[in-house]
Amino acid sequence: MKILQAGLTLLQKLIPISLAFWVSHIVLRILLLFRSDPYGLPFVSKPDWYIFHAVCLDFLWICNSLLIFLLLAIIVKFLTSPGTTKNDDSVHNRKISSNAILIILYVLFHSAILLLTFLDNEVQRFLGSHLSFGLANTYKDTSSIEMFWDYGANDYSVPYLQFFVFAFILPFTYAVYRPLYIWIAAPSDHHGVKSNVTMKKPVIAMLIFYIASFLFIHFIWTGNARMTKLKPVVSLIYSEFSPRAKNKTLTDTELALYGKSYQNLWLSIEGDSLWQFPQTDFELKNPLYRIPSEKLTQSEHLLSQRAQKPNFIVIFLESQRALNTGFLNPQLQPTPTPFFDSLAAHSRVWERMFASGLPTTGGLLSSHTGIPHHSKLAQATDLAHVSLPSFASVLSDSGYATHYFSAADPAWDNLGVWMAKWYNAQHYNRNREDDSTFFVHASSYIGDTLVRRKSPFLATLMTRSNHYPFNFAAGMSNEEKRKPLTERINYTMNYADRQLARFIRSLEHEEWFQNTYIIILADHAFPLGENGVSTMNGGAFSNATWIPFLISGKGIEAKRDTATTAQIDIAPTILELAGMAVPNIFMGHNLLRGYGSGLSLGAYSGFAAIGFDGYRLITKYPLIPGDAQWLFAESDTHQKNNMASSRPEEVESLKGILDTLIKLSDYSLERGIQNPPAK
Repeated sequence: MKILQAGLTLLQKLIPISLAFWVSHIVLRILLLFRSDPYGLPFVSKPDWYIFHAVCLDFLWICNSLLIFLLLAIIVKFLTSPGTTKNDDSVHNRKISSNAILIILYVLFHSAILLLTFLDNEVQRFLGSHLSFGLANTYKDTSSIEMFWDYGANDYSVPYLQFFVFAFILPFTYAVYRPLYIWIAAPSDHHGVKSNVTMKKPVIAMLIFYIASFLFIHFIWTGNARMTKLKPVVSLIYSEFSPRAKNKTLTDTELALYGKSYQNLWLSIEGDSLWQFPQTDFELKNPLYRIPSEKLTQSEHLLSQRAQKPNFIVIFLESQRALNTGFLNPQLQPTPTPFFDSLAAHSRVWERMFASGLPTTGGLLSSHTGIPHHSKLAQATDLAHVSLPSFASVLSDSGYATHYFSAADPAWDNLGVWMAKWYNAQHYNRNREDDSTFFVHASSYIGDTLVRRKSPFLATLMTRSNHYPFNFAAGMSNEEKRKPLTERINYTMNYADRQLARFIRSLEHEEWFQNTYIIILADHAFPLGENGVSTMNGGAFSNATWIPFLISGKGIEAKRDTATTAQIDIAPTILELAGMAVPNIFMGHNLLRGYGSGLSLGAYSGFAAIGFDGYRLITKYPLIPGDAQWLFAESDTHQKNNMASSRPEEVESLKGILDTLIKLSDYSLERGIQNPPAK
């Protein structure tokens, strides 16, 4: 009974403390979500879609911490309860002492977390990345701390606001705590303990809100990208210290061994000696880093392409399944993609193109960087502080006007941070999320603004209407929306196809269009039950990773290519068309080289895949002995015949190559290009 009484006494103190810190966290969330970033752009374009999740997330972890400290107090009380007869004053003093210590520790814990949350918020505003040991290591130099003052002074939101918040957030918390303490925990009987009846009200209210918060964020309105962006600092700290979350750093010996193996493989697939992997100290730490030979940079072909200054329109079609694309499946009647099919008939088509990451963040980032998505980290958020080149950044540095158009909010999954690094400008408006209005705006801006500039341009477009649950197509009837997913996707893909047709036809008769390359692909596909998979994290089968891909433009021969390819090949291919050969860390290959059967590589949620030497291997990753693998012939794009049990030698060979490449790609994504040698 005394233990229960001690717990109740402590609870009366901890509840107002917890609620006061919760209010302060709400204030920090509002200051993060409803302000712009330091560069004047909205941190998120839909703060109303975030704030309630943020409030619920903070309430959950704060209540969890309250329960942990309360349980600790009960354990301490139990262990310190007298086993022999001792006077009550001694026991009472010991109870007060242990409770007081726990309350102090509780306040110190939450104060530290509150200040770290403030710092994490500011890091997200400036860098787009959560606070982490990796980021701290990147910016450990004292000059980075000095620059923080300059960032605050030039903040396009409210200059210096962060310094005032840092100074006053703890006093504000105490000011909130006082009335809460009086209401909840102030003594009201002659024993100095709040009546149980009065205490029941806040406890019951908190319990109800806890259950409602849990149901809201986990079942009613979920969203992995949003949850990653709103991840509380306590979760970040746990992730940093969790053994399962840690990434093993490659030793110098492993780096040299894996690097040499990769470089030999890359050169053999490329099929010429026009690129070199130097062996200086810098390159040994950056094994993907390669430089072009003078023979390549001064080649007649590249000089001719560079002199033409071609424009680029790169279109990523949301969830465009190759399995539902007509020109890749002639048996589909009627085809959901008649315009795409007609365009493919006059373009260079690669029939075996695979996404290098899932979902949209994985597809877009790997297409830009030429490196598969990280096998374990949420790359868009966890590695936003890393410096990585892309085809867009190379074109930007070379004088191109580079613009990124997105029908979906790029801040949703932190893509806006990456695009801000690579592009001159971004275009998004929540009133243009339908592909129809989105393509109209993109067409108008390209025709009225970009083409009027003296410089060539790159316009990258990311559509939205063909998105799960595949009912966003304007004009879909209620009857169509009630059809199974396997049928609904045909409606939305057809809708996106019609909007794509309107976009291309609005531009194709313009004079500048004749000097423009059109590149169309998907960010990823979508599983609809094939291979027993119906979720995006269920594997790397064709239903999620096989995507359509074509290039159309001046000098591009209409042809169908069966070489295996992946999104990591996009970046080097675009730069080839631009006539540029620059030092880079792209793992992909120029698809126009006309040599070899190619290589496809991708890392997904707990899976990885490689296509090489006539086979495509899909396996759980990291590799664990005994885990199932799937082996298909590259020609088996629908993946009907798993040959893993009958071709064990091919499985083991591809597993070794895959492990080497993914370890190197993860290492390079975490490191980026650090201090490249001066030219």
